[in-house]
Amino acid sequence: MAAGTEGFAAQLASEIWGHRFMDGQRGPEYVLEFLNVLVGADYTLNADKYKRRRAEGFRKFVFEGDKEGSKNDIVQLDQEERQLLYKEVGGEDKAMVIREFFRNLEIPLYDGRGNLADRSWYAKTLYPLHESLLFFELRKRGKEKFASYERNFFARGGELYYLMLSYGTEKQPELRKEIEVRMEELLRRNKAIEKIVSKITSILDNDTEERESDYSPLRLIENVNREYPKLPITEHHLFDRFAQEYYQLIHLNLDIFEMFHLLISLIGFQLVQYMYERTKKDDHSRPIMFFDCLDGQVNQILKLSAQSFQENETMVREKFEHELKRLLTEKINAIHGATEKLEQWRKDPEELFEALGLKRVRAGKQRIIKALSKTKSFEEFIREISIIVQETVSSQLKKHYLSIIRGIVRDSGMGGFRTGTNYRYFMTDKFLEMLVLVNVSPQQSIEFTEFLHQIYNKYGFVIGEEQAKISGLYDKSKLNVNYFQKNEQSLREKLKSNGLLIEYSDATAMIRNPYNSL
Repeated sequence: MAAGTEGFAAQLASEIWGHRFMDGQRGPEYVLEFLNVLVGADYTLNADKYKRRRAEGFRKFVFEGDKEGSKNDIVQLDQEERQLLYKEVGGEDKAMVIREFFRNLEIPLYDGRGNLADRSWYAKTLYPLHESLLFFELRKRGKEKFASYERNFFARGGELYYLMLSYGTEKQPELRKEIEVRMEELLRRNKAIEKIVSKITSILDNDTEERESDYSPLRLIENVNREYPKLPITEHHLFDRFAQEYYQLIHLNLDIFEMFHLLISLIGFQLVQYMYERTKKDDHSRPIMFFDCLDGQVNQILKLSAQSFQENETMVREKFEHELKRLLTEKINAIHGATEKLEQWRKDPEELFEALGLKRVRAGKQRIIKALSKTKSFEEFIREISIIVQETVSSQLKKHYLSIIRGIVRDSGMGGFRTGTNYRYFMTDKFLEMLVLVNVSPQQSIEFTEFLHQIYNKYGFVIGEEQAKISGLYDKSKLNVNYFQKNEQSLREKLKSNGLLIEYSDATAMIRNPYNSL
């Protein structure tokens, strides 16, 4: 476990969401991580492990001249390898054209403020037009000949999403097979790219022998002492729905480039649903998301959407705080004779810190020592230390775990913020398209009001008057009904401008999925 209060926060996140999601992950990376795992598992959703692809030489060629690590070094090909490559592909000019082609496939990654992320070449990625363009993040340490895999950051979220689809298709073998076959077809279709990559790797990666470390476990494997991804639950109706939605999207007649952006929205949205589901108060409650469809132009709607977002963040925080108190109590009670040790801990607080995994904690340590000297009973001490650690962990929670959700919300296109405003829910064009494509059958139509009813029942989305009243948001907001009507009308216009809605009259509008299914 990580040191101090960060360790508590990480352990809580693992127990609530799984081991583990990482702060700083971008939406495209979740999709790339999942695709890396699926390809490495040979397109099966029930694998025990998957093979990681290094492609170090190929990447050196594509990203030559980019920074390497944090010391302002730059990546360069070996001169001998360079000449062999030129000979293989037909000369230097041809090699430069090939490099430019692949450089144009680089996926731009942005931070929370829209600035381009400053990544080393080890962490740069390409649009997966073919499986050969998928590879694992690397990191070079010291004078290592080969870079090592960077699983501590890359792959975590993708591994967990893989498990969600695996569990969601466990009782639906035909659906599982359909997903596996379609993904293999999508990622192996582009033979031209495969041929070019193969030529380059035959020169630059031909001396890389397969190692046991190339494989990473997806489940507990007997006699294998390796960290593996874990979800706290293995059966849930959400996993079944995720698999159905994923299946519907990937079977549309789209190429992998078009599909990739839709997958960013779908997978991100599904991960947010899962995180909310795991932190809701009880089985009878459900998170409500009110979407601002007026582009922040109407202050009342903007504020109501921001309030909706804040309430769901409060839900997440309260769940973590509740579980923190439980975890602390369990740890203290697990100490043999804990109720009798209060006096001993007063004399030697370090014994308590070591038992609780707080030996290296800095913030809050003196407050815990003070609480030890002042509290008169074991129960009172439990209450005091819970408050202290909770307040300390709360900053870590806000910094890391709430920002995980914010990042996914932003990158999936279901919300974000603008300068001078708080986070709120809104829909980008790509998110809206994804929402239609997974909720309306291919080449089929449904009535606009039925669509609003459907996304409220499935996801808790509130847009217009009817759902605002059903959810209780209308009464709670005390807004005039006209605001909700305008919000609904604006969504209708967005759908129309994106070619997803046809109006037959003021009263009748049909949402249509324009794509064929394969």
